[in-house]
Amino acid sequence: MGKPFYYLSKCIYSLGRPMYPTKVIGRENIVKSGKCIYACNHLSAVDIPLTQVHIPGYRRYIGKKDFTEKKFSKFLLAKFGVIFIDRDKPELSVMREIFKVLDDGQILIFPEGTRNKGDEKEMLELKGGLAIFAAKSGAPVVPVLLYRRPRAFRKNYMYIGKPIDITENKGRMPSAADVAAMTERYAYEFAKCRVILDDYVKNKRWKKKNRLAEGEKPPALIAWEASRQASAQQKDAAVAENNAEV
Repeated sequence: MGKPFYYLSKCIYSLGRPMYPTKVIGRENIVKSGKCIYACNHLSAVDIPLTQVHIPGYRRYIGKKDFTEKKFSKFLLAKFGVIFIDRDKPELSVMREIFKVLDDGQILIFPEGTRNKGDEKEMLELKGGLAIFAAKSGAPVVPVLLYRRPRAFRKNYMYIGKPIDITENKGRMPSAADVAAMTERYAYEFAKCRVILDDYVKNKRWKKKNRLAEGEKPPALIAWEASRQASAQQKDAAVAENNAEV
């Protein structure tokens, strides 16, 4: 009953769109068919309806096993198509189900692993699950970023980034080192998306006079990338100096 209930709930949620006005940026990056992992920051319980309504197509959602503790939420979310996972000890059957979906389907995961109740512009540390699912399935990851915590009748923005495909050995379970490296890269891409989204909102890029030319980087992103590169070079220099002393 996953798909019928999914689309029924989508119709119901669509009625509430005026209550949560959300402008979507980057629609051209939506993966319309084939395997894909959407990865979204998690700020509120409204995140699921918002992503469901504004990102076309059918996909399964990954939810923490805690939701099964209450019978009503377990029943409702299971009908919706949520796959429940124990973040500390994921069951093999659950992992197989996720990989089966990703043979040619799509999932949406909240890579922080839990709702962020702190600074809405800073993501929590990403869990390794996203890297594992992407590496084993070979599915590209599409970052989705909500500008701020959704509130009734307050305009919000949803940024959909370009698909990220950084898996080298597709179809294999990644090593711990690979998971760490991939997770770091995903965190970098999310931070990059935040800079782009903040620039879009701050400078009202939707207005014709403020739009950037196709392929042009926002000045804020250029400065951010330069700063990150300088920091990386300083870190490498410090490591080299310490090694030389030893």
